[in-house]
Amino acid sequence: MAQAAKTPVTMLSGFLGSGKTTLLRYLLENSKEKVACIVNDVASINIDAKLVRNDRNRARSDQVNTTADLADTIELANGCACCNLQDELFASFEQIMALADKRGEPYARIVLENSGVAEPQNIRDQFNEAMAAGHPLMQRVELDTLVTLVDSSSFIKDYSTKLPLASRPELGDGGNMRPVVDLLVEQVECADFVLLNKVDLLPGGVEGEALEQLSAIVSSLNPLATVIACEQAKVPLERVFGSSVHKVVAHLNIEGQHRGAVAAARAAQEPGSSKQHAETRAAQRFGIKSFVYHRRRPFHLKRLQDTVLRWLPVTHNKAVEPAAASEGDSPIKTVLRSKGFMWLSNKHTTAFYWSHAGQHFEIREEGDWWAAVPDEEWPDAASGQRGIILADFQPAVGDRRQEIVFIGAGMDEDKICAQLDSALLTDEELAVYNTKWSSLPDPEHEGAPM
Repeated sequence: MAQAAKTPVTMLSGFLGSGKTTLLRYLLENSKEKVACIVNDVASINIDAKLVRNDRNRARSDQVNTTADLADTIELANGCACCNLQDELFASFEQIMALADKRGEPYARIVLENSGVAEPQNIRDQFNEAMAAGHPLMQRVELDTLVTLVDSSSFIKDYSTKLPLASRPELGDGGNMRPVVDLLVEQVECADFVLLNKVDLLPGGVEGEALEQLSAIVSSLNPLATVIACEQAKVPLERVFGSSVHKVVAHLNIEGQHRGAVAAARAAQEPGSSKQHAETRAAQRFGIKSFVYHRRRPFHLKRLQDTVLRWLPVTHNKAVEPAAASEGDSPIKTVLRSKGFMWLSNKHTTAFYWSHAGQHFEIREEGDWWAAVPDEEWPDAASGQRGIILADFQPAVGDRRQEIVFIGAGMDEDKICAQLDSALLTDEELAVYNTKWSSLPDPEHEGAPM
């Protein structure tokens, strides 16, 4: 017997007020398909029960009052599909599927509406982990599309702030000390579609330069996404929610997302590519471009701190505040966003992740380099992941590398690279490093270059 098709899940992200509920209502009012909803921002749609309304209720009146009048809706009692609430989140999906089974009519799609401060990357990871663990629910549903809504009128303000979420309750209840800009960037980058809502509130509206600039910035932050400008969250539904839509990011993890960003930045610099032409137009008008810094030796931590990190985070940049920006004493000050993997000389096995956006900068541990991971802990060959991992390997160093994507306005790539190069180990220091770690060789990996 053929396995039943999985029900696709669309996840809506974005700060409170960005238009998630408006989009959801627009979908439910205009879709010809049977859609179910799991919601977080309960108060905004006036839902007061876990399973509200059914088909007979909806047929009873032409007057639509809440999202729940339009679809079978489940609310998350704790109001957030956070990383520590996987059991409740998946239980909500199981309730939806049980309801479909009872009626003998499957849903065409399930829409998960996140709270304003939910982290889409964490929720995507929950689905990936459940799939890898063989969770029974994953035989019936799959995360299909990630959609982020952005309030176009407040994007520049939110990107430029250094305030934490806790100080901005209007963006969503339950915010913590995470910087606003850090979550904003995650929402934009962890999306297959970025909907620039409320464009009518921008100077010049849909025909103005402000929208063109915002589109260029968002497209640079997430080159894998389709960016759509809209008013009142009205978008071509088949384009965003259709079964044949182009979606990539929903099926990636952070490592795959990074590879996609690197590939897009490199493609943009290839003569004759369509990406390169779009990049040139943005660069000519606003000076926005991207490049990849790639090296195969570690940073000297103290020199990195002295020559580069002291200039981060960038308090002003030309992409979002052209009148106030100044290059100052460092070319790093022209950077809007930078992200990627780092190799530090004080840790041989640990990969670090460099993340800078607006006035926020951090370096965090991101697990071990694959070279240091025993072969039996690698993904199995059937998954296709092994070849992707080995593509990053070089003799002696494995997948250890500096691979940082830089996005900015008026950037001088040569100067930025020169400043970063000055923080790399010298030949003499590298010889000492290799001697130090030679007593702890990496595990052997079949197919790795020697």
